[in-house]
Amino acid sequence: MRERLRAALLLALLLGLSPTLAVATEPTAVVAPAVEEEPASDEEDAEEHDANWVPGYEEVPGQAVELSESALKATVLNSVLRPAGGYIPLEVVLFNPGATPHAVSIRVESQRVGRSQVSTRQVEVGARQRLSAWIPVPSTAQGGLVRLSSPGGAFRSFNFYSVDPSGQPVLVLGSEQAFQSGTKLPRVKDKPKLSVRFIPPQDAPRELALYVGHRMVVVAGDVTAIPADAWSALEAYAATGGHLVLLRPPRDVVARLPLLTQTPTGVLPYGFGRLRVCAKAQECGDGLLADVNLLEEPAQAPVSVVAPAGPPPSWQRGPFNSNHLLNNGEAPLLPGVQAPVGRFLLLITLFVLAVGPGGLMLARRKGPVALLIAVPSVALVTCLAIVAWSVLVEGFVIHAARYSLIWLDRDRDRALMVGVGGYYANLEPEGLHVPAMAALLGPDVDWESQATEADWTNGMAVTGGFLPSRTYREWGEVAMLPSRARLTVRREGQGLRVQNALGAPLASGHVRLGGKLWQLPALADGAEGEATLAPATGDKVSFLQVVDFSASVNHRFSRVAWRTLDEPLPEGGFAAKLGGPGLLPLSALPVELHEGLHFVRGRVDAP
Repeated sequence: MRERLRAALLLALLLGLSPTLAVATEPTAVVAPAVEEEPASDEEDAEEHDANWVPGYEEVPGQAVELSESALKATVLNSVLRPAGGYIPLEVVLFNPGATPHAVSIRVESQRVGRSQVSTRQVEVGARQRLSAWIPVPSTAQGGLVRLSSPGGAFRSFNFYSVDPSGQPVLVLGSEQAFQSGTKLPRVKDKPKLSVRFIPPQDAPRELALYVGHRMVVVAGDVTAIPADAWSALEAYAATGGHLVLLRPPRDVVARLPLLTQTPTGVLPYGFGRLRVCAKAQECGDGLLADVNLLEEPAQAPVSVVAPAGPPPSWQRGPFNSNHLLNNGEAPLLPGVQAPVGRFLLLITLFVLAVGPGGLMLARRKGPVALLIAVPSVALVTCLAIVAWSVLVEGFVIHAARYSLIWLDRDRDRALMVGVGGYYANLEPEGLHVPAMAALLGPDVDWESQATEADWTNGMAVTGGFLPSRTYREWGEVAMLPSRARLTVRREGQGLRVQNALGAPLASGHVRLGGKLWQLPALADGAEGEATLAPATGDKVSFLQVVDFSASVNHRFSRVAWRTLDEPLPEGGFAAKLGGPGLLPLSALPVELHEGLHFVRGRVDAP
């Protein structure tokens, strides 16, 4: 048995090792084990999505709601695109189908966190007339209530809300078809680069305040279809720091934009702002996207050309803000603007000691009758001391510090101006008026500083909330206003005689005349003096050579194209530093001026 087993093992060993004795067998297919496919990760999906992403725009249309009264019809959008700052343009379209004109009162109560801001406007709708009435609403408003009324009838109230854009908010005057053909930008649903609101050119707003909050305004249609007063507001928007884009520039673009000296193409500085004039649609679309990227950098840069600072956050107020800093750590333009709380607390503490322990001692020594006489007397003395301090030390005037940049356009007798001011009022002023081609700008992120009451019937008439009592406020201003301000020079022998008719004291400056650079003397408004040759041989006068704003003031003007202020003076050009309250609309306020610095550039009047 053992021998048979050994023989079998030996035979098996020989068959396995010897190739000559191997038995042919069919090859067996080798099957690889099944491997489950892993689902694509979110990062891979995002990369694939970004690779296919095309920059485009989305429209934020809002839904039109119709209101009717017996003789009038009105249409209001229930949602409006919120610009990056300034004011939201809220449109109320009125239609009068009858043969009798009707007066309509529009009242908008915009709200945020329980507070309200009131804007009103009075309009008249003619017989069989369609009228677009625009109401500026602070961009910080979350929504509000629209109330319309007319003699003999009233509309039902209507609620609206503001929509935060997904991309950069852009106001387009023209149709969507004109915008697409002029830029070749597609309409997208995901991650739009632009959030667009389309407005028919004939309904374009007529006030500067309705444009200043937009970092970009595009004219997509025919420029000649825009009414003359609306085009004036658009030109003022570009000249005072806005970014205007013309997709179809007219042949007379130089006549319509008088600060241009030649037929433009591409991007050019225009006053304190920028202008893009398109030639080809594809290039214009690419350039428009490049402009958006430029406007978005840095991310914390202010929206408007001037950026007033708002109060600090609530957690930084009180004892945690010992340096009295404003939002983003900015220092106030006006020093010593806090109410004298410490002094008042000292007077109140003395009063409590006098009527507390002092009253108890007096009652024990003199009796309760003496206490009845002493307590009202001490209270009267304390009140008189507080009033005397307010009158004799602080007074009832408005304390202010004002700074501005002025571009004099003597050919058209107008002044382009941007400025900022810090104000502190012990008593709130009665009111003020701002023309239609000027606008007040509060802090872009602070609702409290923008909560004013204003009537927009003829410009902006502020009726309340502009300067609350014992509260520091900053306001920015932009304006394009008629002005006769000028600097007159004439030759006297080898010298130069200068007359200051700029409407403010002249502190210093330079003028280029006869190929030479002259230094201006300090002159009061209306005074004359002799100019002297400047020691510098060149003709380039920088902004810092004329007026040196502090760092805190420069931060308020961070979006100004300073290079336009540093360009070489042309023949007959001047750059000067002015004092006083300046030339902007708020200079009409009677204030006690802490500091007034203004940079003005223009052309002299010479024989």
